[in-house]
Amino acid sequence: MNNTKKINLIIIILLVINSCLPENKKENYEGHKNKHTNMLILSDKDRLLADIRIEIAAIKNISETTTLVGKTAIDERGVNLITAHVKGRLDKLFIKNPGAYVKQGQVMYSIYSEELLADENDYLMAIKQMESAIEQKDIARLLLEAARKKLLLWTLTPAQIKEIENSKSGSSLIKFYSPYTGYVLNLPVREGEYVDVGSPIMKIADLSKLWIETQVYSDEIKYLKQSPVFLAEFEAYPNEIYKSTVVFDNPIIEEDQKVNLVRLQVNNTDNKLKPGMMAYLYLQRNEKKALVILKSALLLESTTSVWLEDSDGMFEQRMVVTGIENKKEIEIISGIKPGEKVVISGAFFLKSESVIRQGGGNMGGMKM
Repeated sequence: MNNTKKINLIIIILLVINSCLPENKKENYEGHKNKHTNMLILSDKDRLLADIRIEIAAIKNISETTTLVGKTAIDERGVNLITAHVKGRLDKLFIKNPGAYVKQGQVMYSIYSEELLADENDYLMAIKQMESAIEQKDIARLLLEAARKKLLLWTLTPAQIKEIENSKSGSSLIKFYSPYTGYVLNLPVREGEYVDVGSPIMKIADLSKLWIETQVYSDEIKYLKQSPVFLAEFEAYPNEIYKSTVVFDNPIIEEDQKVNLVRLQVNNTDNKLKPGMMAYLYLQRNEKKALVILKSALLLESTTSVWLEDSDGMFEQRMVVTGIENKKEIEIISGIKPGEKVVISGAFFLKSESVIRQGGGNMGGMKM
């Protein structure tokens, strides 16, 4: 009986103490307890250590993306062949190495040509006849113009012809200048060689536009018409995005599979891109508006989840259902609302911290 009396007395005392607590204190305590179940709060030091970064979930345009691998190539439409315009001996090459950059108007080579010297002397003779002609000036003028046009056909510049006029003597050694700007592809000749009219001297390629060559399967060809613009990224310059457009596609058979060779054109006005570079092409299709977040926010475990920060600075892990994705972003079908603050950096730290504090990896209390 004595023990029973003691127990009853203790119960009565506890009831009295509890009844003395203010109602708002009890409610705040219970609310605080419920609110922080499955929630996590970090100190300023931990936030800095975890490199916590936040982005607001928003409605954006997003497309499905297929990644293709390609390689840059010279746009053959921009390759120009430089040939000899006169017969003679190649005296000097002012451009000696393939890959050299050449500007329009830059001297390329010089040729020693007796044939050209004879035409220069004919031009000087026509000038004298024009100056001394009293009668038949019209005929003399026609002969002079014909001699001048012949020198122009040899690709002499007006400045070179003027120099011949001023010096009143021809020269068997004439320099020739580039009509194009670009890079030298090859040099099939050597100094001292004899060349004929039409002999190849060099090729100059304009690399301000390049091709990207890739292969697309037949069932993907339809997307080229939907979106003829591809985003391109190059292995040598990661995270730099270029726009490229389809200029050619041709069905071929390779390894018993029907594929299309596709060429795309990309602008290269800064000459950063070179032929032979590896390229990644992103084919975008089925664009729509959706709730979108960065893929870096996702935790891919037995379920897909993200961490959110509420207005009080507390973090909550929440399961999500995802949809279409591209290289950097992903559609969220359910689990997040527009305007919520999503952790895009530091999610793994939050997960680890949560496991440590809760003593296990159970996600039973995670919100859907």
